[in-house]
Amino acid sequence: MLSKLRPPLITLLTDFGMKDHFVGVMKGVIASIAPAARVIDITHEVEPYAVSQARFLLGQSWPYFPKGSIHLAIVDPGVGSSRRPILVQAQGHTFVGPDNGLFSDLLEAPHVKTRLISNRKFMLGEVSSTFHGRDVFAPIAGWLAHGVAASHFGPPIADATVIPDRGIQSSLGRWTGEVVHVDHFGNLTTNLPASCVARSDSFILKIAALELREISPSYSAMAPRAPAIVLGSSGFLEIAVNQDSAARLLGLGVGARVELSLE
Repeated sequence: MLSKLRPPLITLLTDFGMKDHFVGVMKGVIASIAPAARVIDITHEVEPYAVSQARFLLGQSWPYFPKGSIHLAIVDPGVGSSRRPILVQAQGHTFVGPDNGLFSDLLEAPHVKTRLISNRKFMLGEVSSTFHGRDVFAPIAGWLAHGVAASHFGPPIADATVIPDRGIQSSLGRWTGEVVHVDHFGNLTTNLPASCVARSDSFILKIAALELREISPSYSAMAPRAPAIVLGSSGFLEIAVNQDSAARLLGLGVGARVELSLE
């Protein structure tokens, strides 16, 4: 049932950028089905095809929205292929998007329910092979906001794609991971949680040819133009440069390998 106290809320997260018409058209589809819905953009600047980055950004965003929110997340290099469109209900929220690992973290949550989106009644009349954001996912989000129950969109499934996190403990006191996000300031966010170094006074973080051994208490405490580690608001280790871009200075980006060793 729709809440009588507030209109439904839909968030959007894609790699579509803002140069083209894609995001605006999806909003138009949603508005045509659920004109009272509120639509909030999380970001449309995910690196093209970067499913792991989208997974990270979604995880950093959805917990700050009210329960009952609908999250439309589309980074979909397999659009038009045999990959499935799915709907995930977890933690009091509903997520709509491709079954390509983007929802891996949610699929491991307790009491999660996952459905294949298969009912053509709730898609646009003609489904293209290149723009499922418009033809499949936006309509489903709109109908959810309109009050249609998730059970109408397709059958339950138990084999949705889960991709293991690449931030792993390879041995006692050693972790390997990667950069999963480069923010607007050029900070390199890794998938190594702060807990890796929480109880250690001595460690080495290696990225490319760089070795870092200290954590700065803040961005402003770093020496100028000297890359350093900071515990980011995400709860993960970041490599940053005070008032400059670590990504530019180091020539690194999403996917760069990182290694952490406790001494």
